[in-house]
Amino acid sequence: MQERRRVPRSMVSVPAAIYDDRDRQLLNARTIDLSAFGALLHGGTSVLPGDRVQFEVSRGQARNPLRLTAEVVRVTTPDASRRQHSIALRFCDVSELDAAILKAIIAEHRA
Repeated sequence: MQERRRVPRSMVSVPAAIYDDRDRQLLNARTIDLSAFGALLHGGTSVLPGDRVQFEVSRGQARNPLRLTAEVVRVTTPDASRRQHSIALRFCDVSELDAAILKAIIAEHRA
């Protein structure tokens, strides 16, 4: 299978959440990996590929979280080869500032 991502994701675990269009929290989770264009979250909730959600990631205790619109790309459930639920997201309309913030979050948590 050919890699389709524009930017490789980094294996980082940071607090994150997803919300529906009514601002109801659907999932409180941690990232498995993260890039300026998407994330893989550990956990499961009632979303389907193609759904639009709000992704929120912590920027630390002294800052407001970053919130981005995202599209659910894939939802996986445990099976013989996979031990955990996960949700893959692709971020929509990421600004240069949002991308810079995400890169800083990644750099901070990779160290």
